[in-house]
Amino acid sequence: MKKWTALIILGLATVCLLGFTVFYDNFDFRKNEWQQIRGNWRFYNGFLVQDSADPRHINSLIYIDHPQVADATIETFIRIRPDLPQYVTGSIQDQRLLNDVRYIIGAGIIFRMQNQNNFYMFRLAGEEGAVLGKLVDGEWVDIANPRSADYLRERIKFSRNNWYRLKVRVYGNRITCFINDSAVVNAVDHTFSLGRVGICTFKTRSDFDFIRISQ
Repeated sequence: MKKWTALIILGLATVCLLGFTVFYDNFDFRKNEWQQIRGNWRFYNGFLVQDSADPRHINSLIYIDHPQVADATIETFIRIRPDLPQYVTGSIQDQRLLNDVRYIIGAGIIFRMQNQNNFYMFRLAGEEGAVLGKLVDGEWVDIANPRSADYLRERIKFSRNNWYRLKVRVYGNRITCFINDSAVVNAVDHTFSLGRVGICTFKTRSDFDFIRISQ
């Protein structure tokens, strides 16, 4: 997957013509800007890795302390690594795991973050879809729940070989979210106007290849 990072670095001159990059990290080492809230995060072989699938960690979250941004485009590449047994049976436990993989687990982008109880989030939500929502004083509110079959030509499949590009464009009160360059959410919300950017996982292990914030 690092080949994508190489292509992005080589293309920065072109990218900057379209937008000014205010933060970029390819995770070769840990920068001082990163602050962790929950999860088991580490910088390894050019990836940012979250290794905990503890269901008590509803949102494993790490964020960039500065800069804070209002209007921006934020993008990253992610790989979801679900905890599935080698052989799936019809047991209640295995069927719950399959349900989580299909509808629940995921990873994504935090933006306009005020603190750990107030932010927007866009993430994959199982192989069937995604979710855009907000945490307000610790209470979660869904904004949109797009289904992947409605927007993507190929079904999302979580595995070590599959990477997905997530992107959020937030300008004023308008939020547009993308999976692999396909727009899956167009929403309007007025709750947060400025804040930090971060990444998160939800009840699963995940890897991130890079993050870029541009304006």
